[in-house]
Amino acid sequence: MVCILTLFASVFSAVIVSGDSVELNYSQNVINVANFAMDVHNRMSSYLYAFKVVNIISDTAQLYPPARVKYMLQIQAAQTVCENHASVNLTDCALQSNAEIMTCSFTIIAVPGNYYIPKHLLSDQCV
Repeated sequence: MVCILTLFASVFSAVIVSGDSVELNYSQNVINVANFAMDVHNRMSSYLYAFKVVNIISDTAQLYPPARVKYMLQIQAAQTVCENHASVNLTDCALQSNAEIMTCSFTIIAVPGNYYIPKHLLSDQCV
């Protein structure tokens, strides 16, 4: 029971956006999952410039047996100055001065804190 409560505590929190990066008021698990989903979205898109997460609007997490969590996120992403290609590192990318902003809804399955078990993007919708 303590393990489940710890898992929920590590998943839920709030976000603050500063400049062009998401500060760590959100749990690191939620930030990692949001960045993973945005990375997959960029790779599947034909955008000239990559987008990066600038705000996490909402997150919901459900336990998904045996030890996974299903995250449902709504985020805002802004266009960066970095060209969109497979090896782009978004942490080094500044936002464009008049960056296009889009809102995305993602559903992801992941094992919180485990970098060896792959995450899976189940749904991806950006407008």
